[in-house]
Amino acid sequence: MQLKPVRGRKHAAGFSMIELLVAILVMGIGVLGISALQMVSLQNNRGALQRAEAVNFAYDMMDRIRANPAGAPPTSAYDGLDIGSNPPNAANCNANNCTQAQMVTFDQAMWKCQLGNFHQNGTCQNLRAAGVLADDDVQPGLAEGDGAIDVDGNGMVTVTVQWREAGNVLRTISINSQG
Repeated sequence: MQLKPVRGRKHAAGFSMIELLVAILVMGIGVLGISALQMVSLQNNRGALQRAEAVNFAYDMMDRIRANPAGAPPTSAYDGLDIGSNPPNAANCNANNCTQAQMVTFDQAMWKCQLGNFHQNGTCQNLRAAGVLADDDVQPGLAEGDGAIDVDGNGMVTVTVQWREAGNVLRTISINSQG
């Protein structure tokens, strides 16, 4: 059995150069779109990681406050630590027996040093040299990380953490708890 050619149709010899270039262009645009999507996804993941770390830092300080309810009313001794203020000079309460007031200062210094903005501060360097804080390489903190603690007259504790994200965007989170 022999096939007969269909009349009126030309036999295709392959793709033309223009068809090939259009196909490459479409593929290139698709790959660029996927690459851009991947970059945005990575940036959002990094932002989420930083927010989670900031929340962990805030809850860490809240747990420290609950563990040492110093002052009258309770927890009021932690009040007054502001964003931009240096970590207070603190004794190493891991190596020494500390009073409640000394423990407040130690907690505040540890927390401020872990946040990330005060790596070069003398208090942070002393705590790191004493082995109380991890090296900057192990625990770098947040970019320009800083924090504040506010206790109102009713014992409501507000812990605030601030840091700078990619694109020079300043971010802040706050958590509240009744002391």
